Amino acid sequence: MRYARVAAIEDAYLKTEIDKTVSPRDHMYNTGQDWYFTVGLDGIRVVLRALSISTLGEVTRILDLPCGHGRVARHLRAAFPRADISFADIDTDGADFCANQFRGTAIHSQPDLSQVALGDGYDIIWIGSLFTHVDEARAETWTRHLCKRLSPRGILIATLHGNWSKEVQRKYGAMIGDAEWQQILAGYEASGWGYARYPGEDDYGVSLCRASTIIAMASRIEGVRILGYNERAWAGNHDVLMIERRDRMEAW
Repeated sequence: MRYARVAAIEDAYLKTEIDKTVSPRDHMYNTGQDWYFTVGLDGIRVVLRALSISTLGEVTRILDLPCGHGRVARHLRAAFPRADISFADIDTDGADFCANQFRGTAIHSQPDLSQVALGDGYDIIWIGSLFTHVDEARAETWTRHLCKRLSPRGILIATLHGNWSKEVQRKYGAMIGDAEWQQILAGYEASGWGYARYPGEDDYGVSLCRASTIIAMASRIEGVRILGYNERAWAGNHDVLMIERRDRMEAW
């Protein structure tokens, strides 16, 4: 997208009043009020960065997955007021809240994302903190599935636990118990992707990924190009992978 167009989107967004209506069931707000809105704002900065290095022309359709209760969704609506936005989450209350509050369509997700009817033709798919909670096999399967949901030259933006997350676990608040963390570190050292389930949880846990492992995974997906991989790009915390649906083997 042309820099001037991205700049215009940012300028209009910064002049727009963000809808600060918060659901009483919003776990992210209830556990992090001090940084809730700034994390959402930083999500838009990540999206604009990806747009600026993409060849996408316009943004008309967006998927926010998982949307939660709108930490990033409210900012997506402010930045793209005329876009058709779908809000997907396994937490159906969150998806419904976002759809009603921020003008969009709710998609009730399932544990196996590849079985969810998400629709097609998305210009932006924002995946904020989903792959941070699953194993490598699911992350790759779901990334492939989601890339197929993009419009031509549409972009997928996914956040991940990179190297910095070791410091988060050690200094700033454990994401998971020590026994599980040692399992994660062992997998990380062995293959570049460590994962352990939350105690008593069948489907989700905590992952830790090497940048090189993520790049290798994205390189195996046909019909796309890697736009970039930025360490600690979302709120100084999560790494960010950016993919464009444009064939890397497209002829000159």
